[in-house]
Amino acid sequence: MISTAAIAVVTAASVFVLVIVVVFVLRARPLLRNDLSVSECGGRCPGPQAGCLQGSDRYRRRMARDRKREAIQRLDTDEVLRKLRGSRAGQNYAYACEYTATHAIDESEGVIVGEELDYVIEHGANAWEFVPGPENRGVFVSNGTEIEFSSGEQSLVANLQFPNEQRVYYFETRLDELPSGTNVAVGIAMKDYPPLRMAGWAKNSVAYHTIDGAAYYSHPLDRCRKCIRAQTSDTVGVGWRPRSGKMFVAINGAIVCHIRTPWIQKRLYPIVSADGPCKLNVNVGARAFVLSHGNMRYWGLAPPEGSRPPPP
Repeated sequence: MISTAAIAVVTAASVFVLVIVVVFVLRARPLLRNDLSVSECGGRCPGPQAGCLQGSDRYRRRMARDRKREAIQRLDTDEVLRKLRGSRAGQNYAYACEYTATHAIDESEGVIVGEELDYVIEHGANAWEFVPGPENRGVFVSNGTEIEFSSGEQSLVANLQFPNEQRVYYFETRLDELPSGTNVAVGIAMKDYPPLRMAGWAKNSVAYHTIDGAAYYSHPLDRCRKCIRAQTSDTVGVGWRPRSGKMFVAINGAIVCHIRTPWIQKRLYPIVSADGPCKLNVNVGARAFVLSHGNMRYWGLAPPEGSRPPPP
């Protein structure tokens, strides 16, 4: 027979556990609401009705960033050039504006289909390559992902977009040689990005820059996050969440910042840039990542090897 004392102890323990659960849920609700506002409000967060807590510090910071971003976008070319006078970011600004104005940018949503999908199935992660365009001079690529820049602002966009089928995609860029005066940018961009402009410094791109350890959002004045500076032999990782439109940056296997964008399910591509001599090695999943989560959760753009033999 169970004694009355034992029943009392079990009852008290059950009540204690119930109280702990209730307290945890009540404290977690604001955090869940804030996370919802970050993940589902792609651009400007419209307010509490979309899950944002209007009185929270996170909401105020987000609104301040949005107002600053809108003010930057309203600046004309001459005003921006005056602000960038004497900086490396001002050198190709006019070229980037003219390029984006005369080249249609694909802002559509979608996944990899057709012949490109067959190519990915056949080659796996090795299907992604960086091929210099006609304007890219002094850029040499070996094995599709080993890149050597020589001089001047140059950007290389991968030949294939992110598949946009799973929650997270991730790739890493190892800085094999990075002289102190060279700036390297690693990030995401839409197709037909200006080939002579650093990633993150023109429309429809976000990228981390090694020269100051900051992430830039589509404009050289829009420094949206300040992280740590990467140096020679470091590995810069970029993760993309197509369902929420968020990008994150990792340095040597540690995630250091997140950037919110309105590009949910958009066709985006890995991009690497440099404005001086350097050697980079990009890994989209053909080998193990430095970021352990990327290996355990299969964040690569495709399996390391293809699963279908080539056609006869």
